[in-house]
Amino acid sequence: MKKNCIITGATDGIGKQTALDLAKLGYCIGLVGRDEQKGTLVLDEIERATGNQSLQFFKTDLSNIKSLESLSNELKEKYDSLDILINNAGAYFSEYIQTEAGLEMTFALNHLNYFRLTHLLMDIIKIDQPGRVINVASSAHFSARLDINDIQMSKGYKGWTAYCNSKLMNILFTYEIHKRFKETGITFNALHPGFVDTRFGDNNTGLGKNILSIGKRLIAINVVKGASTNVYLASSDEVKNMSGKYFDKSRSVRSSKVSHSEIYQEKLWSYSEDILNNL
Repeated sequence: MKKNCIITGATDGIGKQTALDLAKLGYCIGLVGRDEQKGTLVLDEIERATGNQSLQFFKTDLSNIKSLESLSNELKEKYDSLDILINNAGAYFSEYIQTEAGLEMTFALNHLNYFRLTHLLMDIIKIDQPGRVINVASSAHFSARLDINDIQMSKGYKGWTAYCNSKLMNILFTYEIHKRFKETGITFNALHPGFVDTRFGDNNTGLGKNILSIGKRLIAINVVKGASTNVYLASSDEVKNMSGKYFDKSRSVRSSKVSHSEIYQEKLWSYSEDILNNL
């Protein structure tokens, strides 16, 4: 029986490559993105490359947290159960942007999207043959400067700090949801994909974009290597019973000291719930 896998942010970069690699393994893939035309092109490309016809695109703006319930309903109409959820969508915003719901964009897209979508899909993530939730974080979390009392940086926004903070939130969330749901057998892991040569950061202008562009040319790895830890965590039997871990280059490694703070984990969880309750 084919395994069902949902990948967010799957029309470009490591999300697209992950979808391609898992399609080669025969997985049934649901790709989530905001550009329907691009999504259709990616579906066609993956199908031609792999011969796998068990592919579907779901159009959603993942920064619009209210829209995630509609997405989850669509997914549940298509899939009776999920084997794998890969929370991959994310971006860096050099300037402060507010969503329609009044949320800081980096927080909404890079963290609250993971938090909300995972909760909405928990009831169809397999328990009998435990499902896997994979959260794409980054080693950028080591540079986070998260003020747990000002999570959305209302006292002064800095784009790169906001991005680093959001990647720390991915790991805090991973550790906390593992603690809360470990009895289900579902596994929850986070990962650093590497500094990958993708379109990451191209939505910005000015110095931030220029620095990223130079870095990509000089030291970035290709998308195949960047997607490899995603694919490993989704498909390898070696990690089927591993949960609450942070991976780099397909190995469990130690994340930052603050990511292990139970106070931060619990406060972020409570704050996220409060935001959702008031949307």
